[in-house]
Amino acid sequence: MEELLFGGIFLVLIISGIFSFFEIAFIRIFFEIKSTKYIKLLKILEILFFLMIFFGEILFIAFTFLYFLVLFSDFKKKIISKEELIINTLFYFTDILLIILVMLLILGNLPST
Repeated sequence: MEELLFGGIFLVLIISGIFSFFEIAFIRIFFEIKSTKYIKLLKILEILFFLMIFFGEILFIAFTFLYFLVLFSDFKKKIISKEELIINTLFYFTDILLIILVMLLILGNLPST
């Protein structure tokens, strides 16, 4: 039984890694973003959001604070423009909302019609 659980988790991680690669490539081309550092940080936050179920919210809140700290400090240093700041902030909120929706769908807590 443990092997099946480990295999399922491993398969989900591989599939999410492949989707993350294509998502980063698509976003980089479509939005013409120079640096994908923030998107990679967002992917780490995505994983931590799922792990939040097991480890609590403190780790997720700390990494969210770190994400915005890096984002705003790079904006202050003029490494990124105002448009990139807005786009990466919108990516954060969109990503978190999509993760919550997926978790609700997986856990089956949505009202049935």
